[in-house]
Amino acid sequence: MTPAVSIVIVTWNSESTIEECLSSIVQNPPSEPYEVILIDNDSRDRTLELAKLACPDLTVIRNASNRGLAAANNQGLGSALGEFVVISNPDVIYQPSTIDELINAARRHPRAAFVIPQVRYRDGQIQTSVGDLPSLREALLGRWAGRRMGRNNARSGFWWDGWPHDEELMVGRGLECSYLVRAQAVHEVGPQNEKYVLDWEGPEWSRRVHDAGWEIWFTPSAVAIHVGGVSIKQALPRWIVSSHRGMYMYFAERTPRPARPLLALVLAVRVAVKLVGLLRHERVYAAGYEAR
Repeated sequence: MTPAVSIVIVTWNSESTIEECLSSIVQNPPSEPYEVILIDNDSRDRTLELAKLACPDLTVIRNASNRGLAAANNQGLGSALGEFVVISNPDVIYQPSTIDELINAARRHPRAAFVIPQVRYRDGQIQTSVGDLPSLREALLGRWAGRRMGRNNARSGFWWDGWPHDEELMVGRGLECSYLVRAQAVHEVGPQNEKYVLDWEGPEWSRRVHDAGWEIWFTPSAVAIHVGGVSIKQALPRWIVSSHRGMYMYFAERTPRPARPLLALVLAVRVAVKLVGLLRHERVYAAGYEAR
């Protein structure tokens, strides 16, 4: 039977979360036929072993190297048979009806290319999961500065921090830990841009979706639990560099060519500050640990 929905999960050394993620899908499956596709980016731990134990019907695509998130997501999209595809991190826990509610929202809004669920932490607190497409100023200042400028409780800005996430409405973009994608929109807009190895592939894809006349919707009726940051914590320096590279690519397309070297310089300085801050944090942590 052809699945109505395909669930695509990309893993990289995800043994701490993948079993719980897949078990939550098996225990809370969609009401329509579905398939689960796992794309593994050369994990060196027990990720695949635990995944197969949790979901025996799993389809596995194993890469010989870490191809990056966008490329692996595209492998899953290319293999998916469903009318809808749920793209998921391996650290997401699905609740009863989560996937059904994503599908229901997509059917309520025929021009919805993406549907974003309400995302919560394990303790039940809301995690901000929607926002607008970014401006360069917001990207450079960062989330903390946006909060300092009084952007909380406003449905505006790169992240809608403080908004209660209690209303179904169109948004500019969404958190990429879990979201539904309409296959028809992918056929029209194209898959993710594989030049974005890790981070900023989501905003770039979202912009193309809007430019093509599709919509992105948030629905509070679909709830997912996000453990958060598991893969990124394994390679924080690499993620910082990759994120800023993606940021440069995103804004360079919208920046006059003569100004691009300045943009590159500003972002290089920002990377250096982030890396120095990370190094200092690690040294303080190490010193505290050794003192115990």
